Amino acid sequence: MVELWIEVERVEGTCTGPIPMAPGTGFLVRNGSLVFPGGGPICLFALASILSLIPAKERLKDGDPAADWMGEVHHVQCPDPDGRTIWRIEQATLGSTSIDPSVRGEILAGPAPGASRSVSGSALEEQAGDLRIVVDRIEGRCNEGMRVGHSALVRESSLYLAQPFCLYAMQAALPLLTGKVRAHDPADWMTGESTVVCPDPLGNVILRIEQVA
Repeated sequence: MVELWIEVERVEGTCTGPIPMAPGTGFLVRNGSLVFPGGGPICLFALASILSLIPAKERLKDGDPAADWMGEVHHVQCPDPDGRTIWRIEQATLGSTSIDPSVRGEILAGPAPGASRSVSGSALEEQAGDLRIVVDRIEGRCNEGMRVGHSALVRESSLYLAQPFCLYAMQAALPLLTGKVRAHDPADWMTGESTVVCPDPLGNVILRIEQVA
């Protein structure tokens, strides 16, 4: 198993996100968890395109002749044909990528040659209208280390993480997030939906999605 550094390599159009993605914007995937340097942001729509590749890329060694076509995949683009943000997926030895501990609030082991990442920034404070995704309860055993109170923040179409967050739990919540940030008709079924469960039936991590007042 390897870890992944996923970074914007180029933008072949105009990213229209509230905070446009730009070359050098990136995030870490380590052992099934998403880690955003400085807490983010990362575009929700770009992340949705990337997530399906991550489980395979963590496990297939690039260049392995026994690997299938996924071993040759190194790029993925966002779904906006006018934005065309191209992300590069780099593999690294598990535990080798370094992120500045003054930003993260925890020390990530590293760095290996060529793998060091230097970032700066501070945690984003919540504002009215944001969405908060919170681990409400855990009815089993989470193997990704999620704990009650772990959270993520959505502002418009940008995602921020206060701490590493299970990519599988995020994948379960993601389809609701872009709808939940918009005004709803009272008859819309999404108005009354506020919880989602991770896909692991042994973990049963329940996420609560709530509006920041």
